[in-house]
Amino acid sequence: MEQNHRLTGSSTFMLIFLIQLSSAYPQGPDYYLNYTHENFRKDKLLNDTLDFDHIDLTRLNAALFFVTNEIRIKNKLNPLEYAPELEKAASVHSRDMVMRDFFSHTNPYQKKKETPNDRARMIGISNPFIAENIAEDFGFQYESGTNVYLLGKGIFSYHANGERIPANTYLSLAESFLERWMHSSEHKKNVLSTEALQLGCGTFFFIDPEFNDMPTFMGTQNFQWFEKIKLLKEYNVNE
Repeated sequence: MEQNHRLTGSSTFMLIFLIQLSSAYPQGPDYYLNYTHENFRKDKLLNDTLDFDHIDLTRLNAALFFVTNEIRIKNKLNPLEYAPELEKAASVHSRDMVMRDFFSHTNPYQKKKETPNDRARMIGISNPFIAENIAEDFGFQYESGTNVYLLGKGIFSYHANGERIPANTYLSLAESFLERWMHSSEHKKNVLSTEALQLGCGTFFFIDPEFNDMPTFMGTQNFQWFEKIKLLKEYNVNE
């Protein structure tokens, strides 16, 4: 059995979705107040194994953010500033791609959300210069293209009657997303851009019935380039 991860648009992304989620949008910046790219790996919550009945998307978003900055530091670049507005825009797009059944930087269903800049404006950014990464990844520690045995709905093993493939932790899933982006030249350019100043990451969780109920995540990164974001006066990111 083989299943390919998606990094860019696909005309074959036709799924019927069973959605299971604990939080569709970010709930607060606590991780960003308490942790940085230097100490986030010590956080016990980020090292928790995923519980597919109780997914904390805010926690996964933070893990993506910190792993991204860790990679930038290793490449002698400045860390990016966290922007909750960008996290919300990214979360909106990840959710829409799943719920609207498409995989693209362009939302073909809602004009006000059509482009990354449109989505940024929609959530209150008046000066969007957005670069965007999107990808899909699995909740289990599954290597794309590797043959697996199906032991039951949502239960997979690399061996017949063997142990089930373990679930990712929040950090290992974030690392898997970043590894995928870093192996794509255009996505890598966004991660390592010297023009990027701020970042927000947003995810969405669903069960893929066309891959035997595989727990699956959609991820989006929104980078603000050139100048820090400015907000419309009447906008409140928590609305």
